[in-house]
Amino acid sequence: MDAIGAGHTDRGRKRDNNEDAFHVDDALGLYVVSDGMGGHAAGEVASQTALAAVKRHVEEHADVLAKARRGAVEREVVATLAAQAVQQAAREVYELAKSSPSRSGMGCTVTAVLTVGAYAVLAHVGDSRLYHCRNGGASQLSVDHTMAHELMLAGVIEPGEEEEHPYSHVLTRAVGTQPAVQVDTLVFDLLVGDRLVLCTDGLADYVDSTTWLARQVPQLVEVEQAAEELVSFANEAGGKDNITVVVVRIGAETATKTEIREHEAEVRGKLDALGAVFLFEELSPPMILRVLEHCRLETYGADTVIVEQGAPSASLYVVVDGSLALERDGEAADELGPGQYVGLTTLLAKRPARAELRSREDSKVLVLDQEAFWSVVRSRPWLGIGLFQRLGRKLSQSLDQAIEQRAGKGLPRLPGERF
Repeated sequence: MDAIGAGHTDRGRKRDNNEDAFHVDDALGLYVVSDGMGGHAAGEVASQTALAAVKRHVEEHADVLAKARRGAVEREVVATLAAQAVQQAAREVYELAKSSPSRSGMGCTVTAVLTVGAYAVLAHVGDSRLYHCRNGGASQLSVDHTMAHELMLAGVIEPGEEEEHPYSHVLTRAVGTQPAVQVDTLVFDLLVGDRLVLCTDGLADYVDSTTWLARQVPQLVEVEQAAEELVSFANEAGGKDNITVVVVRIGAETATKTEIREHEAEVRGKLDALGAVFLFEELSPPMILRVLEHCRLETYGADTVIVEQGAPSASLYVVVDGSLALERDGEAADELGPGQYVGLTTLLAKRPARAELRSREDSKVLVLDQEAFWSVVRSRPWLGIGLFQRLGRKLSQSLDQAIEQRAGKGLPRLPGERF
């Protein structure tokens, strides 16, 4: 797949200068927006310095991207490269700030996307945003690093109250205010026709819903026109801040129709399969993607033993395509089709498999290992809490059923059972 991008920036109607910056490089597949902060034009210096550092770091590792596009490098390597580029920007802005009292405390946001064939990597710090538009819908893939968002996650304010909160633009993370920063990364699949919108808060503050964005962007065929129209919209809505927008269109000049169809079926199959697991079914699309990036897609030939009965098991298996069979003591126990799964409780504790898991035909299966699951929980505790609440409810229901069955058979109470 190929990507074509264009950007546009404007100081807005209330500011005397423009501290935003953007970078578009179709050859590298690199797209970045940055919103500077700091007095005496230091914000402008911060954003320009950060962009130059990100661009230079990616260019120095262009060989890694070339290998990734050939499938010779894992996605995690590209995610690390993107995060390191933003870290390099943080170091350079920080050192520059230390060199002059007038630049003390300057910093910026950075939202960067690397497109690598059939997928992209987001590296993000601050409250600039990445929106993903697909098939009439849109999702915000970036997470705002603001005090208001942290208060929402902590349950102090309700979802939807962030935009109007006094701390909605108080950053909890920024590039350059410290010599290092925690960089959010996200790896996500691309489909032909996808649009990516990177923007500073000069536009984001006026995007009252992703539904509006989903309607607007696909109608604008040319990315140049789309970027300019979105900037104009923000100015007409008030233009209270600098406005910067980069729009990227995903195409497929080098792919055949068959390759496009197969890739689309695989991407949609993964999303549908993971979303069918009760643990994840209530998650928003961005959160599903964050879980999905910790899964691996395995292909099994017909009649392949995936897990032997009695073998240690610590993975969730979700069927994307094909079918699996469960056999217990040589007898057929169950069959699993697309969207069905097995092994959920082993994410909490490794235990011997109670049945053999075998592919009945050529099958594609999403595998989430226990270690990867806990990585999700540790990196986003608020997401982990929600997952454990769902899992707790499901296990409680299963326990109630077991209690009722034992009572019906006149068996003794289970340990801890009182009522």
